[in-house]
Amino acid sequence: MSVAQAVELSIAAPRHQFHGLTPLLRLLKVHVRYLGWLSRPQLWKAFADHDALVMPSTTLEAMGLVALEAQACGLPVIYQPVPGLSDTLASTGLATDFTNPAALAQDLNRLRSTSGLLPALQAAGRTNAAHYPLTATAAALNDLGEQLA
Repeated sequence: MSVAQAVELSIAAPRHQFHGLTPLLRLLKVHVRYLGWLSRPQLWKAFADHDALVMPSTTLEAMGLVALEAQACGLPVIYQPVPGLSDTLASTGLATDFTNPAALAQDLNRLRSTSGLLPALQAAGRTNAAHYPLTATAAALNDLGEQLA
């Protein structure tokens, strides 16, 4: 995880989830800045201070709205190819294996060192996010809620 040690990681999550990760982060000697649990506008503002969004979901992510919001803001997304994220992001993000530290380190290093990869992912992400306008998503979620009621 030497590559991860050369990166600053910011985590936006509920406090109890962050505290659950703290022992592992200390063990890996990863520098972490805890942002707290952010509202949507705070999250969008925080995106401007970062180079990538990491989506470490390892089982399922219904759609990945935060990933799409990050892409709309120009952040490349590094993600575990799980149902939901694989469908929403596909090749517009950088798929990796968060359960394999060596693979993750290799992919982070590739993002940092491969010329043109970062701007290509930024452009692909913006194009992808445009396929999911929030107004349409909100209407679809509303419709689903009414069907389930």
